[in-house]
Amino acid sequence: MLHITSLKLSALILLPFMLAGCGLTQKISDGASSAVKSVFYRQVKTLRLDFSARNALNTDNREDNSASQPVMVRVYVLKDRKTFEKTVYQQLAAEGEDILKDDQLASRSLVLKPGTAMSLTMPLDEQAQYVAVVALFRAPDLTKNDWKLVLAREDLDPDRARVIEASHHQLVLQPRKEK
Repeated sequence: MLHITSLKLSALILLPFMLAGCGLTQKISDGASSAVKSVFYRQVKTLRLDFSARNALNTDNREDNSASQPVMVRVYVLKDRKTFEKTVYQQLAAEGEDILKDDQLASRSLVLKPGTAMSLTMPLDEQAQYVAVVALFRAPDLTKNDWKLVLAREDLDPDRARVIEASHHQLVLQPRKEK
């Protein structure tokens, strides 16, 4: 009987250490997992976009010899892209901030002039999954929808800017340059 009681007492004394060991094992495996992610998967913490405007920018196909004009470009950092994809040009031009408010984490606007280049650098929220870019052209092609584009977080580079070229009435994401 004394032997059974001492066994129960020993088990009670060792139980907290055994449970703590399980937690410690979990912490160690979590730490190892995050170390692997940091070594093999570099996270993008800063959004870097370079905008390049052609000399023929924001022209109007309805006019002969249409003069180039500056264009307003809006950049939205989003948690989800579904609402953005369903939104039409007129809605984004008039009330983009309000329409995207549930998915939007940040936004910036810039004016791109013909024949110039601009850079945008800003912190990228951890929840951000997409970056949407909209150019408010005078005469956008509403069938091609090339006045907007969406980049997934995986499309971004942690060290280099992604280049977006604006011309006539379209945006084109340039391919990544090899390192």
